[in-house]
Amino acid sequence: MVFFLSACEEESDSSGPPEKHSRVYEFNEKYIVRGVANLLKEKGYTDPKVDTEKGKVETDYIPAGNMRTKIEVTVKKLDRREREVILVITTEKKVKEGWKPIKILEKPHYDRFFDEMEMQIYRELAKVD
Repeated sequence: MVFFLSACEEESDSSGPPEKHSRVYEFNEKYIVRGVANLLKEKGYTDPKVDTEKGKVETDYIPAGNMRTKIEVTVKKLDRREREVILVITTEKKVKEGWKPIKILEKPHYDRFFDEMEMQIYRELAKVD
């Protein structure tokens, strides 16, 4: 099952870069990156690319019908304790000319993703290294 493509029936045209949403957490980057990668695997995104040096997790485009979705999560260290997690979800629709960016997600969809991400991070923290 592909995450998000069935999340919302309505779509709107989107020109320009996809929306970025972020949240601040008080977790170590390694647990955030691990949690994100494992959550994406659970959601059907096989082998997300993980770059621990840059604090980045990225998926390939996952096709579903005439649409495809890609997820990119970046972790930035704000200070000694806080990390900003930036989430970008790119959805595109197949058109005659190629792929056209569309917007099908609203803030509640991103909020739900962040909530699930936080739960997965707690699971990672509970594992013994």
